[in-house]
Amino acid sequence: MFRNFVSHQSRMILTWAPYKKPAFWVIFLAILLPFMIPVIHMIIFSKLWKQYNRTIDKKTCSCSCWDTVFKGNYEAGISGYKHIYFNATEQSAKIWLLTVLYVIVCYESMKYLLKLWSTKELRYTMFILFASVVYSHYYSFWGYVNYYNDDFYSQFYHQMFFSFTEICSTFFVLKLANLNIELSSGKLLFIIDIAILHVLTAGWDQFVTNVIKQEGELHQVLRDIFFMLPDLLHIVIAIYQLFKLSQIKKRPVTHLISNEQFFGSVLLVSALWVVCLTL
Repeated sequence: MFRNFVSHQSRMILTWAPYKKPAFWVIFLAILLPFMIPVIHMIIFSKLWKQYNRTIDKKTCSCSCWDTVFKGNYEAGISGYKHIYFNATEQSAKIWLLTVLYVIVCYESMKYLLKLWSTKELRYTMFILFASVVYSHYYSFWGYVNYYNDDFYSQFYHQMFFSFTEICSTFFVLKLANLNIELSSGKLLFIIDIAILHVLTAGWDQFVTNVIKQEGELHQVLRDIFFMLPDLLHIVIAIYQLFKLSQIKKRPVTHLISNEQFFGSVLLVSALWVVCLTL
């Protein structure tokens, strides 16, 4: 009996996700995204914040806050110009680990989507949703870098709340990007729930002040718009997919969502909203 069980489990493991080496172009394009985003970021910000830019004299500038640990006996004391200064601290280690994690996740997500596209198994509506939140995830990454780099943590847990809920939503978006994964009302409802949560919190927080009342600076207005549009897009596309699912199942949309799912969604959004307001 034990041998039969082991044999069955072995077959399941071998057939669950057989390894297939991705094509070179898939790897190249997947690497291109984490390569290009920071470059585009720097170009845009150099133009957007042009009035704050200042010319650096590399020959005369210095930095007295650099511990020069990684330079050892090659350089000590007050240093001259460097493109990047980093101290041997716990925060520097966290920034490094965070950077590696984000690059790996970005690469693997793009590789996954490109492989689906190459095999004609990509659900394009979910790809649109993924593309729409690249900015949100990238903003979160730089937010954490700045928190650790500046030792400024007053908004840390607030940002972590948004990051966690966004990651959960993106997880289901990536899962449903595969045409072989059947659409379900539960997964689509969860995507809608997180998007509604973000719309509510943004409306309660900065969007109304910066965008509606036009009290924000240009970069704040653009930031809040690029946060709001993907959430609205998630709601619209997820509802569209629900209607498509109702056509496939030949049942009204209202019959696809049980009472437990509906009230569970209301409870989830309400509870998370309260949590967000307390952070």
